[in-house]
Amino acid sequence: MRIDMNGVDLEKALATEKKRSEAKNPDTLLAAFKEILAQDDALDKQILDRIFAGGSEEAQALDLKKLAHDRIYSLEQIKSLCTRYRLRFLDSKYFKGEIPYEAVSKVKALQRKQEIEIQSFKLVAPAPMFNLENKDKDPLLLIPLGNERYYLVHKWGNDLHPLRALLVFPFRSFKTLLFSVAFLAAFVVSLFPDSMVMGPYDQHSWNIRVIFFFYLFLAFSGLTALYGFSRMKNFNSELWNSKYLD
Repeated sequence: MRIDMNGVDLEKALATEKKRSEAKNPDTLLAAFKEILAQDDALDKQILDRIFAGGSEEAQALDLKKLAHDRIYSLEQIKSLCTRYRLRFLDSKYFKGEIPYEAVSKVKALQRKQEIEIQSFKLVAPAPMFNLENKDKDPLLLIPLGNERYYLVHKWGNDLHPLRALLVFPFRSFKTLLFSVAFLAAFVVSLFPDSMVMGPYDQHSWNIRVIFFFYLFLAFSGLTALYGFSRMKNFNSELWNSKYLD
C-alpha cells in the first residue's frame, strides 16, 4: 500500500465528508434546500413590497463602477421619451400593474453585487398602468442614482406600437399641435383639383387656396379644441411626470 506523502487536499476531503453525510441523511439535505428556497422567496417578497410601497426620492448609494454604463439615463432623456410616446415617469408606489419575476430577480442580483438594500424605484409606463387597473404595455423599472441620473433595471411587456409616437405627436406640445393642424389644413387644400380653384396654378388660384387654407386651419383648430382636448386634456410635456389623471 502506497501512502501519499504530499499531504491531504482539505478541499477534496471536505467534499468527501459532505457526500458521506448527505448519503446518511438525505432528509437533512432536502430540508436545507427548502430553507434556502424559503429565504429566497422571502427576499422576493421584500423587494416587491418595497417597490409597491415606494421609497424616498433620495439617490441610492450604488457603486457606479459595478453598473453597466449603457443602462444609465439622464432625466432629460427620460422626459424626452415620455413626451414622445405620451408616457409617465412616476414613483413605483403609483404603479398598478404586475412586476414580473425577471425584474425582481435583477433587483436581487443587483443588491448582491452592490451589497446594499435598494429602497427607491421609479417606473416609466403608459398612464393607464398607473391610474387604472387595465393593463397596457412596456414598463421600465429604474433606480435613482442622483444628479438626475437613473439606472434601468428591467423592461417587460410587448413593444409599443410603432405608430404610437405619430398618433400622439400633435399633443407633445402646443407648438406640435399648431403644426399638425396647419399640416392637415394644407394637405386637404392640396387635394382639391385646379378646376375647383379657378383654373390653373396662376396667382389668382393661389390666393383662393391661401384663403381656403386659413379657413380650414381655423375650422380644424376649433374642432381640436372641442374634441381633442376633451380626450387628451393636456400636452405630453406637462403630463410626463404627473401623478394625476389626464
